[in-house]
Amino acid sequence: MHQPPWLTDADVDRSVQLSEAISAVAAAIDHEARGRAGNIAKTMTTWDPSSAAHALGGFDHETGRVAFKTWVNTPVGAESLLSLFDSTNGRILAMMQSVTLGVIRTAAVSGVATDALSAPDADEMTIIGTGRQALQQVAAVACVRSLRRVRVWSPTPASRKAFTKQIGTDLEISAETANTLEEAVADSPIVTIVTRAREPFFPRGILANGAHFNAIGAILPHAAEFDSAILDDSDLTVVDNLTNARNASKELIDHFGDDWSSVATLGDILTGATSRPTSPRLTVFKGMGMGLADLAVANVAAANHTGAPTA
Repeated sequence: MHQPPWLTDADVDRSVQLSEAISAVAAAIDHEARGRAGNIAKTMTTWDPSSAAHALGGFDHETGRVAFKTWVNTPVGAESLLSLFDSTNGRILAMMQSVTLGVIRTAAVSGVATDALSAPDADEMTIIGTGRQALQQVAAVACVRSLRRVRVWSPTPASRKAFTKQIGTDLEISAETANTLEEAVADSPIVTIVTRAREPFFPRGILANGAHFNAIGAILPHAAEFDSAILDDSDLTVVDNLTNARNASKELIDHFGDDWSSVATLGDILTGATSRPTSPRLTVFKGMGMGLADLAVANVAAANHTGAPTA
């Protein structure tokens, strides 16, 4: 009987270079824009106490792959699992834990967006938030831009100090803490916000002229990180997946209402259907997450994995 390989989170981390993940995600998004790949819609259910089960997926006819990711959150714990299939014969190619995969996927999508939307000569970024996703977000920008400095801000001084040190140690990039949000973003050409905020705390009017703004947190309909009025200043607003954004991005829903005609997708950018303005006042990317990006990273992990699972 066929026994597909099992990859732990440690195996995924060991098997995937972020630069390779960015390339794979960009290719998958291009395939989607050309009608050769797509997302399998998310479904979920909830129960008491404060528990939920989720499932989503993606397919890519160019690579011959299908993936499904499922996860369950409860008050006492959570786990997630991805299954990767060969779309030509239905064979299970790999099973893997998908917490680390999700972090890499989210960062890779941000890398694709930053490469397409930020100024080509941008050499500095600001990271707002110091949680689990933050380090890979910085690393993704460093893959597509030559960063000379990173500025760090979060509400807790101890957290931003520790994270600043981690950037220097793990990524070997000069980093410094900022005492205020305004100080953190002043004249910064790339700003990434990735927090668990439920209410908007990032105001309009503090982003530098010409900046690119990645908004990565707040992916549920009740949550927001930034004042949606910021979008009035954006010459180009881009999402990874339009359906997910229309269903669950409070910031964009509040701003665009029923008329999303000005919102582009990363696929539009990568295929040239829409392009970055020559000198934009502001560009904004709102990442919501999508199964196709999970598939792309999982395919890299499975292809590169060798040996027994790492405990």
